[in-house]
Amino acid sequence: MSIVAEKVIAAFESLPAQEQQAVAKEIFRRLPPFDSGSLDDGEVALAGDQLAAMLEGEENGSPTR
Repeated sequence: MSIVAEKVIAAFESLPAQEQQAVAKEIFRRLPPFDSGSLDDGEVALAGDQLAAMLEGEENGSPTR
């Protein structure tokens, strides 16, 4: 990572959490599309389990976080 990039990260880390979230969202909007590769079966299964738990929590009216 370049010195400029390290300075950007340091400045980012000095921001309050709410501003970090706003900056991160804006950076993600500006990124070019990229292929992160295929998900393996374990990652897909974990995501499915997490989604099922979240939906079950919503159905039962309880928070999942």
